[in-house]
Amino acid sequence: MRKVFLAFIFTLFLISFLLGRANTTRAGMDTENIRYTSVKVEYGDSLESISEKYNNTGISNGKYIEQIMDMNGMDSNKVHPGCFILVSYKVDR
Repeated sequence: MRKVFLAFIFTLFLISFLLGRANTTRAGMDTENIRYTSVKVEYGDSLESISEKYNNTGISNGKYIEQIMDMNGMDSNKVHPGCFILVSYKVDR
């Protein structure tokens, strides 16, 4: 009976430790000041040029482009004039 009790306590401790650790990794992300806007793709635009214009979030342009592709359900990094894509940006408070 004592072994079962100790195993139960250890399991609770482990779960609480892992949950606490997950919260500390999210605490480093400043998502409070992130906003989203729709951008109309103009002739000559690429995800790289859009990233250079809107990425002020502190992540690399490569990660930002991956984020744009994920948010918009894109399989390719090609964009077409006249289309609208969703991008994120950070506002200063």
